[in-house]
Amino acid sequence: MTADTITTTLAASNTLITPDPNPVLDGLVGKDAEGTTVFYFEQGLQIKKNDSLVYSDAGNLDYKYKVLNYLLEHPDMEVTILSKYSADEEFRSPNFGVIRGDFIKEELVAAGVPREVIVIKSDIQDISYDAQNSYGNGISFKFGPLDTDRVAALATAIPKNKVVYPTFTNSGILVNNELKSTLEEIKQVLEERPEMTVKIVGHTDNIGNYQDNYNLGLKYARQVRWFFIARGNLDKNRLMALSKGESEPIDSNNSQRGRDQNRRIEIIFN
Repeated sequence: MTADTITTTLAASNTLITPDPNPVLDGLVGKDAEGTTVFYFEQGLQIKKNDSLVYSDAGNLDYKYKVLNYLLEHPDMEVTILSKYSADEEFRSPNFGVIRGDFIKEELVAAGVPREVIVIKSDIQDISYDAQNSYGNGISFKFGPLDTDRVAALATAIPKNKVVYPTFTNSGILVNNELKSTLEEIKQVLEERPEMTVKIVGHTDNIGNYQDNYNLGLKYARQVRWFFIARGNLDKNRLMALSKGESEPIDSNNSQRGRDQNRRIEIIFN
């Protein structure tokens, strides 16, 4: 089914039939507060069971700019990311819906959407995953009036700590979009709050010995700290590099996916 509204004249009965202007669509959809389709891609954003990431392809990459352009044209609006997850996925806190929604949020921020106009809504559903544990319509978008009270509260709230996944290599880190968007967030926080400092904590998997992993986590944290200072022109005295090594895993180290989750950078606002 497409998003186009088709008006058909039945010659035999001279009856004019106008299909529903707001049909239920498969694929990637953005709708306004009245349920009218703002944009549509036949290919949806894919999620995988027990996987934190959201997968796009060449057929829907422009969704970020559709969201951005709509919000630029409607400065009194905000966007809600409707992020699906299922009850039979592994327990996480926050749940996979929130985690995937946050992934999409960072994609939107990297594309230029202001962080404060993005809302995440976790949506638990009975999802039928395919044989590869994939589901093709994990994310949708809804636009609505900007909640000015929520935005005002964000301005005074203490920033949340966050986990960042740069691209890790044996020799260190490679800068990716997630790290770049985190830098912009830190810059804004430090500009608005001169009393605040940031801890950058390196975490690893448990491959190797404890001391080597501590040193590796510290190496990662120091490289991220230096990137923030050099690229963001930040005060080095307000950023501290630390390591927890392998001591605080958030997933099992018995699989590659779990080890990839554990190898991370934690940003802590003080």
